[in-house]
Amino acid sequence: MLSWSYGGAAVSVVLQLGYTAWTARVAPHSAFGAYAIALTVTQLPGLIATAGLATCVLRAERLSRALLRSALRLSMLTGVACWVVVEFAAPWCAVLWGMPELALFIRLLGCQYLVAPTGCVLLAALRRAGLPGYAAVAELTGQVAGCVVAAVVLTRTGSAAALGLALPVAAFTTFGLSVCGSAAKLVLARDSGAPSGSLLGLSGFLTGFALLRTLAASAPLWVAGRLLGPGTAGLWSRAQMLSDVPVNVLLRGLNQAAVPLLADRRSQGLPLTRPAQHLLYAASAGFVAFGALAGAGPAALALLLGPGWGGAVALVPAFAAWAALQVVYAAGCSLDLARGARRDLIRAQLVVLVVTGVGLIGAVGWREPLPFIVTGVAGLAVGHVVQLVRWHRTDTLDAGGVGRAHLTHFAAGTMLAVAGHWGDRALGGLPGAVLAMSPVLLGCLLLRGRLPAYQAAAEIGLLRRPGRREKQPETVPMPRP
Repeated sequence: MLSWSYGGAAVSVVLQLGYTAWTARVAPHSAFGAYAIALTVTQLPGLIATAGLATCVLRAERLSRALLRSALRLSMLTGVACWVVVEFAAPWCAVLWGMPELALFIRLLGCQYLVAPTGCVLLAALRRAGLPGYAAVAELTGQVAGCVVAAVVLTRTGSAAALGLALPVAAFTTFGLSVCGSAAKLVLARDSGAPSGSLLGLSGFLTGFALLRTLAASAPLWVAGRLLGPGTAGLWSRAQMLSDVPVNVLLRGLNQAAVPLLADRRSQGLPLTRPAQHLLYAASAGFVAFGALAGAGPAALALLLGPGWGGAVALVPAFAAWAALQVVYAAGCSLDLARGARRDLIRAQLVVLVVTGVGLIGAVGWREPLPFIVTGVAGLAVGHVVQLVRWHRTDTLDAGGVGRAHLTHFAAGTMLAVAGHWGDRALGGLPGAVLAMSPVLLGCLLLRGRLPAYQAAAEIGLLRRPGRREKQPETVPMPRP
């Protein structure tokens, strides 16, 4: 499951970066700003449409026909209801943000909810049944179809509204493939039970929690777009894209791989301490990865987008820090969800929301987007500290070890970011940034045995410890007759 999740994630990152680089040269800045706000606005009803049902299916102790049937019925009802709400709310959103083009983007993006919730449930069922390969191929095929259709329409018509076609086309394509795969490959046991009530209760909690997370993550962009205009929102969206594409794919892969594993261990009565420790160590490695992005990302984004996007390039390091904190915080949420600590989930998220809100109040007077980004970073940082304190008090894991892992990976990521920034300025462009980062990368490679993420991967057998060779089986000489 890990190989399929992260293999599909890598291909998806390349596809989305290529598609974004091409559209940035065709569509204007203001169109990207309206599109970015439309994406975040439609996420809110989208969370109600999916209702956390895919997560319920993934973490189910036993996947049965009754469970899947109930999840499919709920997803169809919530999907259609949310599509109706989006269509009626689109004009009001355009008036609120003062962007007339926003209404069309919202209506186009809302069409995906006619089939996307049901498709997500079917893909989760395929993964839970041990068929992650087919699910990954279906998702990737849908993304390719969406990008191709949007690119063709944008080329033929020249209308920026074509940007809003990619997600609906991807949703309908993935839905068709998931229906075919489920009909042909899923073999479920008959179950006379009717889990709709319990499923609705759990999905309702997950939906409410996801709404709080989306509100905290989207509020900085909403406020910045309203106060600074669609041009600034366009720069924000293109800068955030460079970190959002990999972080969203990584979080989806982490959720698809970790949640079923933790659910299985919990159903078998096995302790979660070691898997939880490994999960947080793996998420902590994001400080190294996004530190490299902060160093080489500005030059890479300038190369991808072309001239005219200097304001977006300057925001890349801040979004890289935001992305690294998103990964560790989301991993903590997955852990709390797996151990059934709903109060801890809500407590940490409310802290994130309050810190972000207070920061946005202080950033209102600024005329540049960086202070608004810092509020999101501060909210996640404080929220993750609350998670660590709670884990320490409940003996869930070695919170001190996780904190030391964060500091170790953060130090490595900071050195990569500083080296890349210097190389970009002194040596020139992306080759200079990569060249300056090479000594730091070599040092990380040589000292990889001291990195907690590498140690955790070696402990569970994914990687071999440096300097150790596998023992060859001893041969005992046989006496001659």
